[in-house]
Amino acid sequence: MKRNIIIRIVSGILALTLIAGLLFVAGAFIGNPISLLIANRAAKDYVQENYAFLDLELEKAKYDFKTSNYWIRAISKTSKDTKFSIYYSNGKIIRDDYKSNVLSGFNTLYRLSQEYSLLAKDILNEELGYKNINISVIYGKEKYENTSDIVKLDMDFDRTLPLDPQIIIDIDLEDNSLEKISEILIDIHKVFLTNNCVFKEYSLYSENNKGKIVNINGVKPEDIESGELLQILIEAKDWEDKEKKEIQEKIDQGEAIERYERDSSQNGISIFIKE
Repeated sequence: MKRNIIIRIVSGILALTLIAGLLFVAGAFIGNPISLLIANRAAKDYVQENYAFLDLELEKAKYDFKTSNYWIRAISKTSKDTKFSIYYSNGKIIRDDYKSNVLSGFNTLYRLSQEYSLLAKDILNEELGYKNINISVIYGKEKYENTSDIVKLDMDFDRTLPLDPQIIIDIDLEDNSLEKISEILIDIHKVFLTNNCVFKEYSLYSENNKGKIVNINGVKPEDIESGELLQILIEAKDWEDKEKKEIQEKIDQGEAIERYERDSSQNGISIFIKE
């Protein structure tokens, strides 16, 4: 009888230890349930005190195991660009990113770039028949840092905004020769101009299941319109191959590698092709 009691006690202790261990591990990744409740309450009070005028809804607190902090997403019921995070740690709200995400125009620019990306994808789909293609439109960093007179909260998308948009085209290529790539860029540029979509710079990326990779950056409209795009790409590729060879030779000889600056004669174009 005593032996059975001892076995039960030991089993109970082991079970409790296992449960405690599982709770500890879970807490390390999803946070303490009590702390989550407190974080939710703290965020609610914080919004009431600081942002009552924004008509916000709060999502449930989430735990960031990398920083050991909790964060709560605040989303406006009436403004599509008003959304930001509130951060809680050690019993108090430590900061929010309302200024950096909303007031700075970051959220608005991100939404506009998403809308432009979708529009550009639809244009290429409908006019050139590109089905399996991904498009990312981004706005120039220099313009982004000074947009207060152009970018307004919740503004409608306008493809003519003077923000120097750049486009990244992710496309499947069966033929990754520079000849084919130059033809594709020329066709795409022509279609975009027809649809009043003006991009400051083109980048093209492709990777297929055969391991072939193409990564071309920095192609300007003037390169495409010059009538010499293929030759420009060939020269950029030759220059880059030469640079890589020189670097490898230095490495083989144990020499220090200096910082290489791209020669302006290459038009700032970088090309990587893996067959």
